[in-house]
Amino acid sequence: MKRETLASVFKIGAAVLLIAVLAFVIIYQNRNAELGSRIEIFKGDGEDSRGIEGYSLGRTAPFGDRALLVTTNTMLLLDAKGRSEAVDISLSDPEVSSGGKYILTYNQDGNLAVLYKGMDEVYEKHFDDPVISAVVNEKGYSAVACDGDGGETRISVYNDEGRAFYTWTLGSGQFVAMDLSADSTRLVISSINDDGEKLLGELSVVRLDSEEKEASASVEDEVYFKVRMNRDHSVLALGSSRLDAYNADGSLRWSLPYDGKTVRSADISDPDMTVLCYTSADSGLVGNSTEVEVVNRLGEVVSSTVFDGLCESLSVNGERFAASAGKKIFVFDKKCELKKELSSSASVKGLSLFSDGKTVFVLSGSGGSIIS
Repeated sequence: MKRETLASVFKIGAAVLLIAVLAFVIIYQNRNAELGSRIEIFKGDGEDSRGIEGYSLGRTAPFGDRALLVTTNTMLLLDAKGRSEAVDISLSDPEVSSGGKYILTYNQDGNLAVLYKGMDEVYEKHFDDPVISAVVNEKGYSAVACDGDGGETRISVYNDEGRAFYTWTLGSGQFVAMDLSADSTRLVISSINDDGEKLLGELSVVRLDSEEKEASASVEDEVYFKVRMNRDHSVLALGSSRLDAYNADGSLRWSLPYDGKTVRSADISDPDMTVLCYTSADSGLVGNSTEVEVVNRLGEVVSSTVFDGLCESLSVNGERFAASAGKKIFVFDKKCELKKELSSSASVKGLSLFSDGKTVFVLSGSGGSIIS
């Protein structure tokens, strides 16, 4: 076959793969979405429930010893006994990032981001272009990515008072994910680039103090749809076919392939306990069980287990994690030993494990509830 023909085949293949990869990213990022329903938070102390019009676009996650819930019109923090505090917000498609005492809410594809310290508003930002992603670290520094003109992604970094001190423009490729270092000196960006012959998943690490690209890496036919920068500025990257760790200089530290298994849920927030939930390649098109692996910072699978049903939600808190399948909730320790099996009255769409390691906040189509 002539090289020209091979090149044309590469172009077609790259285009097909790009569509498949983008579809994979969209499905993963929206796997908990459900169309309109009313959310009610049932308080465990017997008080009247608080009605929240959330349309099940709500997001929930652990926040210290409490659970954080963000819906279209309310942000709420509640403890394991159901005691809560709330503020009114207005987000048509709410997303949230948290770090330390800080919470950053933003409107997906909208023009608003608001930073809170606890439940106290720090600042509000309006943008000319749609916000596609935002992250905040434990110091209250945040990075906001906007979809600019001509397909460019512009990322602005703000200090804890809302002053912009750095802007990075992704001139080519498709933005996927980003993370901000704990010391607020570096930003890692994941993107996809198609050069006409092959598809590349790319990582870029930029220094915010010198405004220079410090490190970069690229992998053919791969996309990193979640990234985390560790305190030593190494990067953990959750890919479509493997989990990779990179040194601060961009060199590959280790790689853990999924061996044909499909990721259902993953949590890379704890460097000592990355949790992967996936469907086995030999479980059929639909599948009926979830395999779990716990990976340490060396890239070693230190424990694993299997539970019935397909994982829909995953929550890590301390040395335990909770996973849901349908109406069932399983709580494991880092050795993948089952500590509790709980049941919800409706299928679980969102899940937060409290710091006690035995109580969960469940978000479903019929409401929110605390189960222990």
